[in-house]
Amino acid sequence: MYQVLIPEDIAPSGKDYLQERGYQLRVGVSTDTDTLRREIAGADALLVRIARYPQEVLEAGKNLKVVARHGAGVDNVAVDYAESQGIWVVNTPQANGNTVAEFVTAMLMALECDILGLDKHTRSGDWTYRMGLRRRELTGRTAGILGFGRIGRLTAEKLIRGLGMNVLAYHPRRPPGMDRDVQITGDMGELLARSDHVIVLVPSTAETRNMFDYAAFSRMKKGAYYINCARGDTYVEADLVRALEEGLIAGAAIDVFSPEPKPESPLFGMKQVIVSQHSAGLSQEAADRMSLHAAMGIDEVLRGDIPTWAANHPANPRATR
Repeated sequence: MYQVLIPEDIAPSGKDYLQERGYQLRVGVSTDTDTLRREIAGADALLVRIARYPQEVLEAGKNLKVVARHGAGVDNVAVDYAESQGIWVVNTPQANGNTVAEFVTAMLMALECDILGLDKHTRSGDWTYRMGLRRRELTGRTAGILGFGRIGRLTAEKLIRGLGMNVLAYHPRRPPGMDRDVQITGDMGELLARSDHVIVLVPSTAETRNMFDYAAFSRMKKGAYYINCARGDTYVEADLVRALEEGLIAGAAIDVFSPEPKPESPLFGMKQVIVSQHSAGLSQEAADRMSLHAAMGIDEVLRGDIPTWAANHPANPRATR
């Protein structure tokens, strides 16, 4: 009987799927390094959420054949090491895209409509706040999307069809032109200069880490908003704070930080900033799909099949019984 370790609990859909197929589950353990190394020792599969799984943890999994990520990003897993050891890493790229796109759209609308400010002042009895609103209609404005994968496309669809916005997407390896209703550019500077809302949806890679520094914020359109629902290491927090303090941009909506959780940040005290806790991909439907799709990836590998959603491709996968 294969052993599946699930340190951070998941929705029942995935657990039921695995148990119905005869897998033995170990659910809910501490995610400190020592505990993970001890618990992973006898596991054939590992289903992970947001805790980190570096080489020093994975190397203790002598029977480990697959690591399944409950979500799309795999930057919390030592993917290259896993591949070198014949361990598959799978993820759930189609599970929460719509949920993230809805969240991004909500962030954009909340910024432009100053929902937080109105809520705060209305609760305090200050009905004069409405007289100073500088709200702009979104129809006809331009949203710039960095990271035009599935989530980027779903976001663009909602902004174009739902709000009547124009969308400019940055793709460094595609020639400029049109992708249906979306204009594609390989020039990040063009996107920053033209966009009223800059939306970051890129994964964490060597190319994207710290891509938004003070120089990048300085190139943004005056009065623009910055929205990041990707990864916390894609922007330099101190530089974002500086750009906001100097009025280079109008505001920001930040769902991700580095590290996470973050007990304090200068952004928390800035009234022109909306902050949340890496929640863009969280909905009941997405949780069910992420749980199920991660479980399906584990089952595919342990049955000896090529997984549908593979994040790596080990040349010599570890043998399954």
